[in-house]
Amino acid sequence: MLRDNQPKCDGLFLWQGNQRQAAVLVELKGAGDIPHAFEQLAYVKRHRAEYRQLVARLEEEARGRVAEKAVVVTNGLLSKPEQERLENHHGIRVMAVIHCEASSPIPEMRDYL
Repeated sequence: MLRDNQPKCDGLFLWQGNQRQAAVLVELKGAGDIPHAFEQLAYVKRHRAEYRQLVARLEEEARGRVAEKAVVVTNGLLSKPEQERLENHHGIRVMAVIHCEASSPIPEMRDYL
């Protein structure tokens, strides 16, 4: 719902369960643009006030810490060393880089909590 020209992510899943809560940022990228996904995820986590407010609200309602996670869904492939290099460069941990083709089933984010 963000309509400005600042970096943003394609999705945010807020999850609250039995004594666990999570905010999962999701970025969808084509094979040639995976590095940009890491940049966007880091920007949203650090600089988007809307994101910080949603996480704070979830913490308040759940009365506990919210695990903040990030996922990249792409039709490309990324080696583990390259993922680590991008994480270190942008200062963000990405819990999964999920390979998904247009014809494959939609990934289940709950599997990554």
